Amino acid sequence: MPAEALDPRAGDVVIETVALDSVLPLRARMLRAGRPVDVARSPKDDAPQTQHLAAKTTDGRVVGVVTLVPRETPFARGRRAVQVRGMAVDEAVQRRRIGRLLMREAVRCARERDAEVVWANARDTALQFYERVGFRVVGDGFVDDVMQLGHHVVLAGVDDIDA
Repeated sequence: MPAEALDPRAGDVVIETVALDSVLPLRARMLRAGRPVDVARSPKDDAPQTQHLAAKTTDGRVVGVVTLVPRETPFARGRRAVQVRGMAVDEAVQRRRIGRLLMREAVRCARERDAEVVWANARDTALQFYERVGFRVVGDGFVDDVMQLGHHVVLAGVDDIDA
């Protein structure tokens, strides 16, 4: 299916739990451009509690990915938390609600794990997306070690997400 014809609301995209190998190529291309695929691996990617989600087209093409890791954040101490990592949507299909679908499923999965909050280290270029779906920026910004890009921590209660 051509990217311009893709309509997630019409059922052209499904979100599935997948193996790590299914998320790495898109994660590498979108978040670690110009680097080897192995650089796209994150700590705890192989941990048993980690869950990888992929948005797939009806022909099986992966067009979006996100990873969930049970992990506390200092911005919500004592609350059960899940970190959203490696969120990426293929540039050919951005602004077609695929990120929202991924986030909706990520939050549903976090609720299944009895999480109270969901958080991420969000690139500054993606802050508007996170704020639109219900996250709020917390703490000071920082620059990541790998790509040297500005980031902020974003946080939301699982019931505050409007994806």
